[in-house]
Amino acid sequence: MSNHSGEALPTGTAHLLAARAGGVLTLTLNRPEVRNAFSREMLDGLAAMLDFAAASDDVRAVVIAGAGGAFCAGGDLAKLAAGESIFGPAGDPGERLGAQKALQRATVVRLRELAKPSVALVEGAAVGAGLGLALACDLRYAGASATLRTGFGRIGLAGDFGCTWQLTRLLGASRALELLYLSPPLSAARAQELGLVNEAVADDELAAHVSRTAARLAALSPDAVRAMKEHVARAHDHDLADCADAEAAWHVRLLESGAHRDAVRAIAHGRPRAARTSSEPQNPGAKRP
Repeated sequence: MSNHSGEALPTGTAHLLAARAGGVLTLTLNRPEVRNAFSREMLDGLAAMLDFAAASDDVRAVVIAGAGGAFCAGGDLAKLAAGESIFGPAGDPGERLGAQKALQRATVVRLRELAKPSVALVEGAAVGAGLGLALACDLRYAGASATLRTGFGRIGLAGDFGCTWQLTRLLGASRALELLYLSPPLSAARAQELGLVNEAVADDELAAHVSRTAARLAALSPDAVRAMKEHVARAHDHDLADCADAEAAWHVRLLESGAHRDAVRAIAHGRPRAARTSSEPQNPGAKRP
């Protein structure tokens, strides 16, 4: 999915494309010659665009895609084979560690904690850290011919970019370890069965399906979306009473919002509901998993 309509936005690098249309910001990883493997420029651009998405009222949903029929191969194997790293020079593990920690937090952690809905459009391969990037999105839709794979064990690595955390949360420890140890290639259909993707979609229908879904997400109340994400995140490590209390606090707040009143009136009168932009501040007490 390399072509997008809408307003093109600068990203600071040719390795990442950005376009905004109807409240949806589409970010396209753009190194198709290496199946969109990460580069430092790509990750820096992705971090900057996620900051932009978080700060812009004109962005209400984010789509992550890849150019040239692949989502993301993760690490650049040619560079890894040569002993090179996008995180720093060989022989300086301290610099590499600091850079990788910072970039992981600025990309996959930032994406997961974004107070706006995110969607991964998975074509072709999503491998290693590229799989971690897809899993950081709220929703994932994969083309029927897509392949998802951890890949780390095959090259003597253990996982990065949040892949092990996401797999464990989604699948449980035993299944996560199986995928990490053995690295089986998963078809889109199998990934859907496991719960790694929301839906496997025919290749020629994938772009339109994601576009429609993202437009629906962008039409939702931003405050309601923020509350939903907080509720689901809270459910991982709070009991029912705490979660119900948090739901009640947001529910009372949202009942007073213009978006709620507009939506109820529209439904009552059989009219389409128009999206409303909210300027209400983010709940400072929210906790992310």
